[in-house]
Amino acid sequence: MQRRFIALSVIAVLAIVGLFGFNAVAQANFKVGITIQSLENSYWAGVFGEVEQIMKEKGWEYTILGCNDNSAVQIQQIENFITSGVDLIMVHPSDPYAIEDYTRQAREAGIKVMCWDDKMENTDLNWILENTELGYAIGKLAADFINVHYDANNKAKVAIMNYPQTPILLERENGILKALEEIAGGKYTIVARQPAIDAASALSNMETILQAHPDVRVVCSIGAGGDIGANVAFMSATGGNIPANMGIFSADATEQQLEAIKNGEASRASVGFEGSNKKTAQAVVSLYERLLNGEVFPEQNLVRPLLAIDASNVDEYLADYK
Repeated sequence: MQRRFIALSVIAVLAIVGLFGFNAVAQANFKVGITIQSLENSYWAGVFGEVEQIMKEKGWEYTILGCNDNSAVQIQQIENFITSGVDLIMVHPSDPYAIEDYTRQAREAGIKVMCWDDKMENTDLNWILENTELGYAIGKLAADFINVHYDANNKAKVAIMNYPQTPILLERENGILKALEEIAGGKYTIVARQPAIDAASALSNMETILQAHPDVRVVCSIGAGGDIGANVAFMSATGGNIPANMGIFSADATEQQLEAIKNGEASRASVGFEGSNKKTAQAVVSLYERLLNGEVFPEQNLVRPLLAIDASNVDEYLADYK
């Protein structure tokens, strides 16, 4: 009787594993290769720190690389992923056109391919922002602020922290400019445009802008780096006494940006997406998992939501970081 009980128990365990354990075993063997423009950028560093933690908890193998916004480096990274036999490659392209042939090769090798930000052809899924709309949302926040604090006789001096080398970020800048003109036309003057993909270069460039134009009070940034760097420069220039008519408006809504908004620093508002680094990481890893499990999405381009965060709702989203 005891021997029979043991045998039945083994059968029961195998049945449970068969019902519930197969996906867990398969997931533990998933191998993911990720290549993004830069891990120096505050937004990417924060999100992919969370992505790494989630994949580690799942038991997946993974490699996360920055290409330093260099297409040749990114191509080599994709080729290495193909050679190593990953199950999924996620690309955040330096130049989407430069890597199309290599993502095609990956798919021909049976590898799932996901692109973050660009509408590529040779992918299984593109997780995208409508970047002109995102830029317009940033510009609207700035324009509404300008309309409160400035007029045609007292124009706001505006600096744009941009990165036109990357097509989607140029779209974002164009959206900012369109909103400013449509909503606050005649009440501002753009006195400077400087590239700002990371906080360190943005700080240096903002300090240069302030030397030439000490009366700059409004900054629009295409991302977190420009916001964070410009905020440090403004805080230094004012001794931390930020006037009511000074403000920075941006994208990404990283924890550092949200803390600055909460503390009443120069950062006034930022357009985010899922709400926090953790929520963004959970969303993207969920997409990895769906692709790896064979799901075919009805549309190749999956558009992310836009979410404006300012002093009125910042506490709600900061809570995600605690």
